[in-house]
Amino acid sequence: LTKLSMAKHGERIHPSLRGIRYVIFPDNRWAQRWDFIMILVIIYFAFSVPYQLGISGGVTAVTSTGFFVFNVIANCIFAVDTFLSFFRAYRDNKGKLVYSLPSIRREYIRSGWFFINLLASFPSTFLGKMQCGGYIGA
Repeated sequence: LTKLSMAKHGERIHPSLRGIRYVIFPDNRWAQRWDFIMILVIIYFAFSVPYQLGISGGVTAVTSTGFFVFNVIANCIFAVDTFLSFFRAYRDNKGKLVYSLPSIRREYIRSGWFFINLLASFPSTFLGKMQCGGYIGA
């Protein structure tokens, strides 16, 4: 019996394996697809934010339905990514895979990425729309 199947049969397993079924490992196919989606969203923001702030003065973000909808969806994607990062295994400085949930969570917050991701998921477009009286044109 493996350690995971032992856990299903009620036998004791090593404390470091508790909660392992909730850990997202780096080689997980879905995690890799999710990372690709995140790269696309980041590339979108790298081009759209300068346009929205510099060229349109922020008007496009609140008057264009397409910009508004995609920005809200992107904010939701960032919020989901922030949540998922609490479950993603990582490699430490020595190259060792860390898959203990308390260690993952502690390092995610300590690294500062949690606060950056939290800020990225802030619904600024939605709040901008509400401040402008909810106007969205065609």
